[in-house]
Amino acid sequence: MKKVFGFSVVIITFLLILPLTVLGQPSIPTEETVKIEAVTPAKSFKILNTETNEISEILYDDYIFGVVAAEMPALYEIEALKAQAVAAHTFALHRRVTNSDKGYDITNDFTQDQAFITEAAAREKWGENADEYIEKIKTAVNDTKNLALTYNGEIALSVYHAISFGKTEDCQNVWGGSRPYLTSVSSIGDKLSPNYISNKTVTLAEFKSVFSELTLSDNIADYFKNIVKTDAGTVKALTVCGNEIKGSEIRKKLDLQSACFEVKYENDAFQFTVYGYGHGVGMSQNGANYMAQQGADFSEILCHYYQGCKIEEIK
Repeated sequence: MKKVFGFSVVIITFLLILPLTVLGQPSIPTEETVKIEAVTPAKSFKILNTETNEISEILYDDYIFGVVAAEMPALYEIEALKAQAVAAHTFALHRRVTNSDKGYDITNDFTQDQAFITEAAAREKWGENADEYIEKIKTAVNDTKNLALTYNGEIALSVYHAISFGKTEDCQNVWGGSRPYLTSVSSIGDKLSPNYISNKTVTLAEFKSVFSELTLSDNIADYFKNIVKTDAGTVKALTVCGNEIKGSEIRKKLDLQSACFEVKYENDAFQFTVYGYGHGVGMSQNGANYMAQQGADFSEILCHYYQGCKIEEIK
């Protein structure tokens, strides 16, 4: 990660680590599969703006550019950006089929689907670096056009996240739906990220307020007991004053960067140490960048994070 640690300016490091929008958590993967035969090359995508409820038809190049620009830092290596372009295209194809009865292909809601930003908005955010970044991302999109991830004749559900916990998470542990290409794999570069560990302090009063629907005591010993973790480190469940709570609920309600966390009580508050950023399933974007820095191309990156998948051109 020499290119990461070579920056001394804090804001540049921040831009390197995080996308233009904050990554959300895609909706629970269903067991529904999408056969390759059901998919045709997309000249454009119909995007539902969930804020205005308007549907816009956006050309392929513009849409994939907008997703990559919003979802992955433009400072990342070109092979990582290519991997993101393929993952974004594949995800959109999958959604286009599963949403075929809705009048749109995919939404712009990053908590459910994929973030999207127009070139004009990206240019404004990037300022003096805009020309360089726009050319870089357009190259990544053009070099991977119409390529998609497939698994045994199906279009893969190519979910992704910012930073894993050193291992990606098995889909079944997060959403309950089993997909053989969304299993836990190593992602060692993530532990080198400056944003790998985050911390959050939550007072007892704040915790009680957030979980006001529960009956909670003042006995600190009753909190955060019987913690069950996955092999990758995600907190699946725990008990708080006798109430069983999912780790994902703790993450959501306390706004933690992931559900991979440790907690202790000191200085009159719960101190959370959180590892990674995002749900942990599929491709780690930071891990993809690390692999690219080590010489991996986009196909090697994708086939590592989506085990058993192939990259095929949609014709």
